[in-house]
Amino acid sequence: MKYLNSKEVSGILGINISTLKRWTDSGKLGCEKTAGGHRKFTMQHIRNYYKTYSNSSKSDSLSLESKNHKKIYGLINQQNYKQLAIDLSSASLNADESTVDTIINGLYMNGTPVADLFDFVIDVAGNIVEDRLKNNKIAHTDAYLSRKIITRSVDGLNRDKPNGNFNGKNALCINFEDNLPDIGVVMSEVLMRHNGYNVFNSGSHAELGELSEIIIKRKIDIVLFYLCNLQCCNAVVEDNVSKTVAQIFDSIKVAKKLDIKILFGGEGLFLLDDIKGKIDNSFLTYNDLKKLI
Repeated sequence: MKYLNSKEVSGILGINISTLKRWTDSGKLGCEKTAGGHRKFTMQHIRNYYKTYSNSSKSDSLSLESKNHKKIYGLINQQNYKQLAIDLSSASLNADESTVDTIINGLYMNGTPVADLFDFVIDVAGNIVEDRLKNNKIAHTDAYLSRKIITRSVDGLNRDKPNGNFNGKNALCINFEDNLPDIGVVMSEVLMRHNGYNVFNSGSHAELGELSEIIIKRKIDIVLFYLCNLQCCNAVVEDNVSKTVAQIFDSIKVAKKLDIKILFGGEGLFLLDDIKGKIDNSFLTYNDLKKLI
């Protein structure tokens, strides 16, 4: 788990170190302490502070690196998801990781539900990038780098929810073997962790192999497969469709045999005619996923 130090948190909250110390001693701001007495923080500590002291989240107290970042924080306060999605797409294409982190972490710390963050900002930003790719305004490499930068920032939201016995249930998130982009499965992992699941993420290019053995070994209660329809996704191209469909049916058989829940998500499912009406639990949005789990 990655922690923030006192200097970083005081900068985020716009307070001095002595005030930070007073707030942690009084319990106003949560933290963890090392054996040597040093304070360390996660984004969840800051998020909890903003949720408890709502007036603070509407101020300009978040210390940002530039005037542009202050503008972004204003959009966050206004919940202007449309403009934030546009700004996120531009920042990711410009490899501006600082702005990408500011948008994603700023929304998160101010209490935006992760499902809304994913549905209304990150997915929309991804669609903007994909449209630019389809219209030949950017190259495939540009789109790939954009997704990688956003994925790194999103994956950071997992650091507040380490593996642990939160609700007593284990989940396994899997990308299809030929499904290269992993941002969808990472967002699924974040959402499930924030809803109490202990999550294992096999990542991209995961071969199913002996799925039954993995489920039994890891004591999995729920399996989630994600399939996007981005141009770099090979799982839904004509040559691989039959294999992807076979993987879906094989997975369903395993789930029924072991009596576990199985979920399928992503727009790529709509490109597979052979599975229509044969999947019980599927989702398109992350708010849909939240209801399923």
